Amino acid sequence: MRAGSASCAARPPGPSAPLDMALRLLPRLRLGARLPDFFLLLLFRGCLIGAVNLKSSNRNPVVQEFESVELSCIITDSQTNDPRIEWKKIQDDQTTYVFFDNKIQGDLAGRAELLGKTSLKIWNVTRTDSALYRCEVVARNDRKEIDEIAIELIVQVKPVTPICRVPKAVPVGKAATLQCQESEGYPRPYYNWYRNDVPLPTDSRANPRFRNSSFLLNSETGTLVFNAVHKEDSGQYYCIASNDAGSAKCEEQEMEVYAATSSTINKMEKVTRAQGSLMELTISGQMRRVTSDTSHRL
Repeated sequence: MRAGSASCAARPPGPSAPLDMALRLLPRLRLGARLPDFFLLLLFRGCLIGAVNLKSSNRNPVVQEFESVELSCIITDSQTNDPRIEWKKIQDDQTTYVFFDNKIQGDLAGRAELLGKTSLKIWNVTRTDSALYRCEVVARNDRKEIDEIAIELIVQVKPVTPICRVPKAVPVGKAATLQCQESEGYPRPYYNWYRNDVPLPTDSRANPRFRNSSFLLNSETGTLVFNAVHKEDSGQYYCIASNDAGSAKCEEQEMEVYAATSSTINKMEKVTRAQGSLMELTISGQMRRVTSDTSHRL
């Protein structure tokens, strides 16, 4: 044990031992002399020098998926040369060993190692590695034998290509909804919609450039809602999902806004009737062929 702690060890440890020693030394000082504050600090530290203590250079590391990360756990004070080191992973209310009995355990086996004496390094991190990790040290030769420190690891995941749904044709004055969804990114991505490569605001009324439009964009859900479309709303639309790890874009899709005039309605009705007649002809033709083939076989 270091010099300065032997006198404290001579009496049972307790909160009054350092104070008693200071009081015994006080009368030996010259009259009027003031006991320096740092002397008392050294005195207390001498009595606690046998306590194991931990610290971390980063208790909230953030890393992107497939990169490496160091979970810092450093012993600052200890009298034990070979303390016992354990790492545990706490996720979804379950605690599992990561480092135990001097070897890596569980799903980190083969892609993690103890760095230095107590820190943990993980390679090729995945989203499932996001969890709370606890470094525990047991030093049998210290007065305070056990100390622990918790480190929260966050693994960010880049969004994948979002799924976009854009109506192909909408009559003027009707409502329209465009949807953009992505389920892989972490943190949860936010969404931006573009028309002809121009970013759309969350509210068309907030930007004079879109005064002829009437839409609301929910950047959290990726939904773009037009209360009533105008001809100016026609164009090529696409969505970008973004988070701190990156972004991804869906393919452009065209939305046509047409004027629902009487001639347009008549034309659509003719097309519908023509498609129906063609279907009837096709069906009746197939029936005639079936009938003919049956009669031929009879």
